[in-house]
Amino acid sequence: MTSPIPPMRPTYILADEATVRIPRDPSLLAQAERIAQGYHQCQAAEASQWLKQGLAHLREGQYTPALALLQQALQSYRNLGDKAREAKVLLTLAHLYYRVADYLWAADYGRQCLRVARELGDEALMQQTLGHLGNSYRHLGNLQRALEYMGQSLTMAKKNGDRPGEMRSLNNLAMIYRAKGLTRQAATLYEASLMMATSLGDRATRLQILQNLGNTYLTLREFAQAVDCYEQFLTLNENGEGAVDNRTTRRVLTQLTLASIARGDHNRAIVHLQHHLSIACALGDTKGAASLIDDLKRSYVALSEARVSVLRPELPSM
Repeated sequence: MTSPIPPMRPTYILADEATVRIPRDPSLLAQAERIAQGYHQCQAAEASQWLKQGLAHLREGQYTPALALLQQALQSYRNLGDKAREAKVLLTLAHLYYRVADYLWAADYGRQCLRVARELGDEALMQQTLGHLGNSYRHLGNLQRALEYMGQSLTMAKKNGDRPGEMRSLNNLAMIYRAKGLTRQAATLYEASLMMATSLGDRATRLQILQNLGNTYLTLREFAQAVDCYEQFLTLNENGEGAVDNRTTRRVLTQLTLASIARGDHNRAIVHLQHHLSIACALGDTKGAASLIDDLKRSYVALSEARVSVLRPELPSM
């Protein structure tokens, strides 16, 4: 028995192709573009707000919420393809991790920022990031890489006529040379950086360099130069706004006293010990004050003995 023949179905011929095309209404396309543009603007506004809030938390030292907000901003800027703001957030994250002494992550974000800065051809950002990487690798103990990055930062700053950047690079290079044990070279770099800081009127950097240079001369046992640096530090600190914290001032006074005693200048040592004692008493540091009083007693005894030895007539030779 044969199977039934299926019924014939009509064949539809698309005689007019235009009847099946999707209508290209210009008003609909414009509406779609406006929707896409609005979404982009909304995303950019959100990213900007996250960045702003993250920076506010960072200024307050609230690192955990700052990190979360900056990470959100970074992802949004990457999604938007906004390379310039992506680089800004990357460098901010690098500085955040540097501030909390997590130098591995600081270096990682620094490398990411450097890559984007090179894509953008932003030499100012490249120079700043190279300096950050030099400092991060110095803390990580990789002094050769630190030297390479900081050297590139210095070269780029000189090329672009960026004197503040050149000053910072010289100062940071000095720190790397000192960490490598090249103390004389470090002193030379600090001196060059100090000259630039003075000409630029950068008081904060001058204070930092004077302290570091004093410590460097103390290591070299060049006590007169060390005393000069420390006393310049104290004068600059007292005569300007935004004084450094008491801990730093006391550290400088301690080093200054050591350098003065090493020179046999007990009068100067007594003056600075008295200054240090007044700070300790004002802070209620009784233990520190007691120690300083003992140091003062020893300095007065040493001064008295020095005076006696000068005044004592020489015994006639037999």
